[in-house]
Amino acid sequence: MDRIENTKGNCLQCGKSLAGMTHTHHRKYCSITCSNKYRLRQKKPDVQAKLWQHKPEVFEEAMNMYWNGSGGAEIAREYEVPVGTVYSWIHDFGKQKERVDLVSLPRSEQLKRKPLKERFKMAETASEWRGILQEQAAQSEKGNEDQPIYLVCGLLHGQSVNKLASVIFENLKADLLSGNAFAFCNKCRNIITIISWKEPLYNIVKHIKTHGTFFWPHEDLGEAVEVTKAEFEHLITLKKHNKIRGAATAKNAEKP
Repeated sequence: MDRIENTKGNCLQCGKSLAGMTHTHHRKYCSITCSNKYRLRQKKPDVQAKLWQHKPEVFEEAMNMYWNGSGGAEIAREYEVPVGTVYSWIHDFGKQKERVDLVSLPRSEQLKRKPLKERFKMAETASEWRGILQEQAAQSEKGNEDQPIYLVCGLLHGQSVNKLASVIFENLKADLLSGNAFAFCNKCRNIITIISWKEPLYNIVKHIKTHGTFFWPHEDLGEAVEVTKAEFEHLITLKKHNKIRGAATAKNAEKP
């Protein structure tokens, strides 16, 4: 039986160009994965595609994130979809639009397109870090309480009253007896301690996460970040999404 040549030079499944691959004169698919998918589709046209195990709107938003420059692992965390599924979508549909190169964009535009965790990491100043938090808090319906809370940058090991007081007096050059509230985060990022003075007592409040960790300003941002009480309440409710593992993981599935 004569071989059917692929005169278009593109993969019959995903449309990817076959230029530069071996045996291009009779090659029809860019990979074994595409070959298997195409043959399955021909054999069982009504088979439910892997795509529709998730809501179509999730798929559309995930692909828009990819075309806007986000990576597969970021998309998987954002929408809680197995990373293997995301890379399958990227492989099958990623070539339908030209992908934005984030490196070529201004830094402000890069920040807007990054997930919240990456935006906090990319912050270079305390005001920029707080600006990201203010933007997130504004999107929520928290109260408009303006009582200031000072987030002490960096992580602190040991949180006795004497140690916290010494950090406030010596490092921040602030007066704990002024009534202002100062917040500290431990090394594991799962406990936030707030200390303030209300005569004749020290008031100490702890927020403990049973799962996950808190977002917290790193020490390169300065000594402390001033936020309002409403912004702080929003900060402690933010969640870091864990990786959802599927057929592949972010470590061994580095694809386009």
